[in-house]
Amino acid sequence: MVNGELAKDVEVARIPIAQKVIYLRAECNFKDRADKAAFAYSLDGKTWKPIGNILHMAYTIPHFIGYRFGLFNYATKQTGGYTDFDYFRIDDKIFNTDWN
Repeated sequence: MVNGELAKDVEVARIPIAQKVIYLRAECNFKDRADKAAFAYSLDGKTWKPIGNILHMAYTIPHFIGYRFGLFNYATKQTGGYTDFDYFRIDDKIFNTDWN
């Protein structure tokens, strides 16, 4: 996981994965202008483990374009490759995230 909050991107977590299917989750808290996001992954779609740190989504007036989530393939060793995503779902389900 790379944190892009600062002027320079910082890798805050790396998880070695030895299987072809993983599940990813992003949870956002916009209540009372908290504007935070937490991230997690699962190897079975049932047991979730947090990854990285809480993202503080800053809203600045000079050039605000909003926050977006997306999934993509980012090659780090050679050009090319692909990733298949079965679905991308957005809902308002509440999880038990520690928002500290």
